[in-house]
Amino acid sequence: MSDSRRNSRRGSGSGANSRYGVLIGRVIDIRKDPESDQSPHYNIVVEADHGKKYKLPINVQSIDPDLPRSLYYSDENYNAQAITILPTMNSGFHDINYHQNVNADIAVDFIRSGLFDPNKMEIVPFTAPGENNDLYDFIDKYMHKALNNEDATIYAYGTHFTGNGLGVHNIHMNQGNSKYSPEENDIFHDGCFLVHFTAENKWIAYFLAFQSQSWCTDDHGKPLQGSIDQDGHPLGACKYSTVQVELQRDEPVPVG
Repeated sequence: MSDSRRNSRRGSGSGANSRYGVLIGRVIDIRKDPESDQSPHYNIVVEADHGKKYKLPINVQSIDPDLPRSLYYSDENYNAQAITILPTMNSGFHDINYHQNVNADIAVDFIRSGLFDPNKMEIVPFTAPGENNDLYDFIDKYMHKALNNEDATIYAYGTHFTGNGLGVHNIHMNQGNSKYSPEENDIFHDGCFLVHFTAENKWIAYFLAFQSQSWCTDDHGKPLQGSIDQDGHPLGACKYSTVQVELQRDEPVPVG
């Protein structure tokens, strides 16, 4: 699949060899793929770098037919102590490479950074009848507030791409993969997005993952032996609902 939007669920050139980083800018457009889409995304356009536009195709459903619904957690009053560096950085895309100590202090790892409790994640459909009960609704709530709002800054972690436009994808957990796209695996390489409403100093944080991902990974982000079943699905204490993560509010210690 050459379309970068289609590739964003399991993007090509991912993992340790991809350009991982964080995009900083303003939300200028939002669009949701229709329910009939086989690989639906919540699509955001961000303006950064003095007018340069970036696409943010956010996966809202897995391609695993057995476990299609995404894992979702958001914090509407996120404690930003762990991300105090971000507001000091300029608009645009900033490369992050934990292994080479490039902006390693702002790298994100759902398991090792301890930025949120994965046990609080919920399995949600991307769309459903009614209000405030699906992933589109949950993201909409603050994206509409951020849209064309000079007081709102978005910080999107993921993989940089240049095919079919400029943008960032893989805005979700990028480790613990086995059957689907193991090439994306790495540590301190996870995608997420945050919105900062500066006037009120309010931070909203969004973390997405897939049910098929193991939460027990090695130093390369690969599932530990015995952590997945024959279908590649996590077992026992390696599920999002049972894994024990040490919560903290400090930046990860840079390597080197």
